[in-house]
Amino acid sequence: MTHRGGRLVLPQAEGWDQLIYSAHGTVTVHTGLGSWVVPPHRAMWVPGGIRHRIDVAGRATLRILYFAAGLRDAGCQVLVVSRLLRELIMHTVAEAPLYLDVPRHRNLVAVLTDLLGDVAPEPALQLPTPAEPRARAMADLLREHLSDAPGIAALAVRTGASRRTLERLFQAETGMTIGEWRRRQRMLEALRLLSEGRPVAEVAGAVGYATPSAFSAAFRTELGVAPTQTVTAEAVAAPARPHG
Repeated sequence: MTHRGGRLVLPQAEGWDQLIYSAHGTVTVHTGLGSWVVPPHRAMWVPGGIRHRIDVAGRATLRILYFAAGLRDAGCQVLVVSRLLRELIMHTVAEAPLYLDVPRHRNLVAVLTDLLGDVAPEPALQLPTPAEPRARAMADLLREHLSDAPGIAALAVRTGASRRTLERLFQAETGMTIGEWRRRQRMLEALRLLSEGRPVAEVAGAVGYATPSAFSAAFRTELGVAPTQTVTAEAVAAPARPHG
């Protein structure tokens, strides 16, 4: 399926897990627990019954597979997709529907599920959403002030909680400090904007950095590659300092 920019809601039934593979373009998957950015050649694993929506940046080509629940003992994750796994996903979609009483289909499913069972997640592409009302209010303020730079203490006053309290809540609920969460938020939004073809200097300003060089350094620290590599690179590395 090829989708132009906009919002997409896919059917998701209880008892069926969903694999959303981005063959081209970048999408953001939102649930009540957080947001995940899925760049090209990545896949998003969504367990059955979790309501979610997909925001498409620019134009994206998606391949969707459904699996009986229980293949991966984990929640929502962005997954590393190897070349072999990529080809298997594309071939499986082309062959679907598959029937386990057909030997060729049964063998294909076996190889695919074996690979998916061990594939590594990419936590750097997740932005968890805190549930506690004051911490959630702080997260909303940080999203609202993505491109400007009010201090965290000044924003904390607007939530009715002290910065110390909010830091404790963010650590408990997201595994990150407020500063780390803000930087992750900015880098994931930058990744989305870069996938639309926007120049690095424009993206740097849009996510609150005064210079492209400062932005590029922060981007590389958080995501492991330079901003100019993200559109064509097949891998976004894990962050140098993993959070949570």
